[in-house]
Amino acid sequence: MCTEIDEELLAIIVNQVQLCMLPALKENLDEAQLLPAHFKTYHSMLHQELPRLFDLIHKNETVFTINKSYQELHSLLVLLFCELSAESTIYKLSADDALNLLQTVDRLLMKLETVCQQGENARIFTYYEQKLHKDNWKRELGAVNGFERYLKHYCQNEIKMPKKLLTFSLAVGLNVRECHQPEYKQLGVRIFSRMLDSGHAADIQELNVQSVIYENLFRDAYTMDSVDVTTAVWSCLCQCLDHFAALDPYTWNQCDDMMERLIHNVTMASSADMSLILLQFITQLGYYFTINRAEVKAILNTDFSQPDQLIACCEICASINVCTNYRWAKSILQMLVLESEKLLQSVNVCSKLLLAMQRCYLVCIFPIPLQALNAHLKEFLIKFVAVLLECLVAHEKPKHIVQLIREFIEIILYQLNNSTGGQQTPRNLKEFVTALETLQQHIVK
Repeated sequence: MCTEIDEELLAIIVNQVQLCMLPALKENLDEAQLLPAHFKTYHSMLHQELPRLFDLIHKNETVFTINKSYQELHSLLVLLFCELSAESTIYKLSADDALNLLQTVDRLLMKLETVCQQGENARIFTYYEQKLHKDNWKRELGAVNGFERYLKHYCQNEIKMPKKLLTFSLAVGLNVRECHQPEYKQLGVRIFSRMLDSGHAADIQELNVQSVIYENLFRDAYTMDSVDVTTAVWSCLCQCLDHFAALDPYTWNQCDDMMERLIHNVTMASSADMSLILLQFITQLGYYFTINRAEVKAILNTDFSQPDQLIACCEICASINVCTNYRWAKSILQMLVLESEKLLQSVNVCSKLLLAMQRCYLVCIFPIPLQALNAHLKEFLIKFVAVLLECLVAHEKPKHIVQLIREFIEIILYQLNNSTGGQQTPRNLKEFVTALETLQQHIVK
């Protein structure tokens, strides 16, 4: 049976935890240039004091029991461990000398999950309320970075945020995104994403959280930073869509705003990697209003080099009937033609981009009846297929590029031969069937 530790020893452990916490800055973080080197003294202290803390805890495992007298210690340990294991912080320990320490931190944080109850969470919330006030947080690097890590810890095992924590998280996310430093804008996105993922849908919609986050993030959709930042922003915007309860696919909505901005950004992107990620979001929006989103997403991830899989994907995508795609078909076709120039950059770029273009075409263009595409598809086929042939020459026919081009032509042929809506293929498109079939035979040779 575990023996309860006395107040004196408990106070020693509490003091040791507090000693290891990151001190507040003397100035606001945007008033002085902070560098990792500025935290050398703190790191030296951690290397000395963290092992001592771990040793104290190891010798007194009783602290990992549910006991009101341990609530302060439990909450402080969670706060410390969230500070230390927070993502992408300027004060983080270097990977070489921190691995063992951080592994221990993660293990103990998981252990605390089983003993922390309402009392501990109330203490932690009060701590963050004090530290993350709008006029205070810029000196509390440990608290502001640890808070996002705490949300991840709190919401493990599909635990939902209470409304009070949801409201507070929104305020923190908005505050940190007002900072001019990009890492805090990114921190805000991670907080928003956690809220949308772990808040109760009814609370999010009652408080209109999704609209506030959407308006805040959509301002960033006009600029393009790194691929990682762009991915995080657009992923969070897509999460917002899931909480707009009254989106009408038949009228202009937030999905259209996003589609318009994505298409523009693709054509403005200087790197193929950026184009690639933006194309994937266009594809995602293309099947957003379908009732079988999971099925469409799954089939798009299959290997099309297997003939049965390509036919199965065509059959599923043919059933997509999304008004957004009708509105943007012309722009998407023009975008694909413009982007096709990037296919000539390298074999690696060509391979990745062709794959993304295939999926985008299957979702956003392929399901639309040819009669509705008639005015735009002919020009697209002439220009796009010409670039595909140029790719074969430029890259000297590597096997996987040949396979991807053959698949793309098979998709177009399937579309031309199986016009949706029960109507015949328009006369001006029939000539492409013979031309593409001949081209397929030529490519095989």
